[in-house]
Parts: sequence; C-alpha cells; structure tokens
Amino acid sequence: MTGITHDPAVRQCIDDCLQCRTTCLGMAMGHCLERQGAHSERGHLTLMLNCAELCGTAAHFMLAGSTLHTEVCALCATVCGACAQSCRQLDGMEHCVAACERCAASCRTVSGVQAPGVHASDQLPTTGVTGGPPRQGAYG
Repeated sequence: MTGITHDPAVRQCIDDCLQCRTTCLGMAMGHCLERQGAHSERGHLTLMLNCAELCGTAAHFMLAGSTLHTEVCALCATVCGACAQSCRQLDGMEHCVAACERCAASCRTVSGVQAPGVHASDQLPTTGVTGGPPRQGAYG
C-alpha cells in the first residue's frame, strides 16, 4: 500500500466503507424487498442504495490516494448517519445500523469532521423519518 493507505485509520475506513456498501446493498435487495411495507418504501430504499454507492466511492477515493478523499468521506459520514437513522426505525435492520454507524465513525475520523448533534425536529432528506440531519440547500 502506498500514499494515504499507509495510515491505519484510512485502511480501517476503507474496510468499513466496503463492508457498509456490501451490507446496505444486501439488506436493501434482500431483507427490505422481502419484508415490504415500510422496509420497501421508496425513500428508505433509495437512501440505502445511495449509502452503498457513496461508501464504494469513498473507498475508491482513498484507495486511489485522491486529495479529495476527506471531502468524500465527510459526505459519506453524513449519508451513513442518515441511513443508520432510517434503518433504526425498522425491525430486523440492526446489522445495517451497525455497519452504517461504524462506517460513519471511520469516515468522520479520516475527514476530521465531528459527529453531528441530535436534530430531533428535523427529517432525513429522502425518508421523512424524524431525527436525521437537517435539510440543506436546494436539494435537501
């Protein structure tokens, strides 16, 4: 390994991102579609798939030694946190919650971003589940 991948925190973050990607994708395509109802609600599934995609992208940026990896990891931490919050609202999603929380923590470490505070009255951007990060910008 070369460049930033010499850093143990980065190596751990790569592993956590790849594990989170696998978990979110597998749970979305398996557990959530099988359970239906709130599990297969469009916003929840979209968030899980977005989380999986961004985790893969963050791992790629770190593996490639991109100087932009900290920015991607900061966004990944936010999306993983939102995904964990959405999954926490549903039964049988503990494995996904754990993977997202682990990835969010690793991404915060690599990016230098602090954990967000609790936003009890806010909603997740795509699911409407209370307790997520605040909406931001025109795409919020």
